[in-house]
Amino acid sequence: MKLPELTDDAVIELAREGGVAFIPRLSAPRRIVLAELNAEQRQRLLDILQQALPQAFPPGQPDSPGRGDQRYYRIQIVWTRHDSAGYADIVLLVPENAAPQGLQNLWKRGEDCICD
Repeated sequence: MKLPELTDDAVIELAREGGVAFIPRLSAPRRIVLAELNAEQRQRLLDILQQALPQAFPPGQPDSPGRGDQRYYRIQIVWTRHDSAGYADIVLLVPENAAPQGLQNLWKRGEDCICD
């Protein structure tokens, strides 16, 4: 799978979901607005997303994570302008045990991870 262009109106929402117990603090989603990032930060974000793609599944597939007590990261890409090159919102699920370190850091630290 290849990511479509992440234009200025794209927003990345990242959450960790699943598991046995619901702990609100641990499921707090991160929201990253592309328009607020400079070129270097965007590239870091794109690199993290590209690293996660090989382990990602669309929701609803038989192999998708989220069954039982398995935790996973939910990456949602939303374009806020409906005329953005015809892109539809994207949702990808990455099993926590297969997530690259960059994705884990992005969820833990949010934008601070790409702003260092």
